[in-house]
Amino acid sequence: MPASPDPQVALGRAIRLRREELGLEQQAVALDAGVKPSWISHIESGRQNPAWGTVDRIARALGWSIAQLAQLADELETEDRRPTNEPLPPRD
Repeated sequence: MPASPDPQVALGRAIRLRREELGLEQQAVALDAGVKPSWISHIESGRQNPAWGTVDRIARALGWSIAQLAQLADELETEDRRPTNEPLPPRD
């Protein structure tokens, strides 16, 4: 799976990897998280940027805390975004 410099894409990958690790379908995660199954698909593909509350509900549906999910997403980001504890460069 190619890496992405976009943290939104990394979050989607983390959700999909955890869901597949648990053997869950998008429908089951969506039901537990209180969102539409299509929304899970859009998040996993990086097409939607969910609110923190939604991320928290998805993480809980996957048996994790939001911090655990964020850690996996951080690990999936590319080297050009690291280190993540340094400030971002100024925008043009």
